[in-house]
Amino acid sequence: MLTVRYIENLFLLNTNLILENITMTQKQENTVNFFNSVPGRILSHLIAVLLTLGGVWLFQNRPVNYAKTIPLTPDPINLEIYNKEQPINYSANTVEAEKKLAIEQFKKNDIEAGKKAVESLLNRGAFFEAKEALNIVKNAPNNNKNIDPEIDFLYGRLVWELAQDGNRNYDVDEAYDHWKKAVDQRPNSIVYQNAIGFAYYTKGDLEKAYKAWFKVLKLSGEILPETERLQNISTEAITTPEVEQKDALNAYAGIGLVMMKSAQNYQGNEQRERWLRALQYRTKVMKEAAREYHIPQLRQNWLWSRVALRDWDFLMRTDWNILRKRNN
Repeated sequence: MLTVRYIENLFLLNTNLILENITMTQKQENTVNFFNSVPGRILSHLIAVLLTLGGVWLFQNRPVNYAKTIPLTPDPINLEIYNKEQPINYSANTVEAEKKLAIEQFKKNDIEAGKKAVESLLNRGAFFEAKEALNIVKNAPNNNKNIDPEIDFLYGRLVWELAQDGNRNYDVDEAYDHWKKAVDQRPNSIVYQNAIGFAYYTKGDLEKAYKAWFKVLKLSGEILPETERLQNISTEAITTPEVEQKDALNAYAGIGLVMMKSAQNYQGNEQRERWLRALQYRTKVMKEAAREYHIPQLRQNWLWSRVALRDWDFLMRTDWNILRKRNN
């Protein structure tokens, strides 16, 4: 008896399931037939248009947090392409002759003449010949610590360039140490301040880099000594005079980099203001010397480290639309 009832219940259950499937199939067929009809096609197109418009509205009104969109260490292109290119040197002397000249002048204590010969060697990429000549002064007996600041500066440049070329026996900190000694002796040297600004920036010390480059602008006559902050540079009417000194242009570019990097630490209006300053400084530099400050030419400027080149490339690629505020 139980078996018969069980079979009857099972038969009824299966029958219900079959009927439900038939009903669902009929509904699906009705739906397909509707969307294949003219009214159904019109409705499907309207739905697609509404979904597209809704997606565009949501994208345009999405909340933007620049602190998250600006990478901590922007690296838009491979650093390998930034291998330094040596500028053309038109000296008639051979490298060996230039080295001998530098050594002879240093032995005569003619620092200025020896300096020019060493600079020629550095421009040619003859780093170890330059080092040999500089060591004549650096390792001279009874020299103690009273080394001419020009020697410290040139030795710092030598170390800096070797470090940028990837020589692991030299680093930015060692170059900085030499430049710091030179700056301590001649704090009003535009060349020294500019160099140590790049060292600070490469080491990640934005505040000290800013101060060094700001001082370069003061010493270059770009900013009045009593001015406590940078002039409000406008992209429409730049108020500062045309820049003739490459050191001042490097300082303007450097401050632009500092503004860009420091923007990562802020949000809202403060972040936008720093981005605005960065783009304005970029505009000023490019108006004064556009060709020299494109990456291929800038690679010949020994002051610009791989870090600075990478960040300048990022700033050059940044569009003014980054300043656009989201409408409330």
